[in-house]
Amino acid sequence: MRKRTLVVVLAAALGAPVSLAAQAVGIKGGVSFGNISNKGVLPGSLDNRSGMAAGFYAVSGEAAGLGLEVLYAQRGLTSAEASAEETRLDYLDLPIYLRLELPSQGIRPFAYAGPQVSYEVRCRTASGADCAADSDRKKWDYAGIIGAGVRIGGRLGFSVEGRYVYGLKDLKLSTITSEDSYQTRSFMILVGVGR
Repeated sequence: MRKRTLVVVLAAALGAPVSLAAQAVGIKGGVSFGNISNKGVLPGSLDNRSGMAAGFYAVSGEAAGLGLEVLYAQRGLTSAEASAEETRLDYLDLPIYLRLELPSQGIRPFAYAGPQVSYEVRCRTASGADCAADSDRKKWDYAGIIGAGVRIGGRLGFSVEGRYVYGLKDLKLSTITSEDSYQTRSFMILVGVGR
């Protein structure tokens, strides 16, 4: 059932650019600096997880419009301790956002904000093993995103942007000192090329 749901979501996301009457479509990729809120006391030393992000985008409208993306993104945290659980998380992100762009010749700054749904594609422990199956932990995550950047060029343009992803769903991670809610947090630097 989960695979069927994922296929339906992907089909809708890939078909959405046509329904948006996209003004711009292209590819984007970059780096993702991930973290998890409320770390509590997990064994070992904890660090942010740096990873990659890559995918497709479509934007409708010029000065104001909607944007839609399908991105593969790595986030979470890393631990030096092999017994630490569920630290490296890989997601398929589906953000949709309101995008505002300052129309000008050559260089066009833009900003955007909106919701994001993410599906956990893979979860690994610090030792590289797959995370233990936990019926209480769901694979879907929800987030709010906000970002800004600049687009350079005419018909075939180049863009650079920064994005903050604020996870809203509890990841159900267990720590030694706390059973608080744990959400993903990440900052992305993305470069895009498209028309």
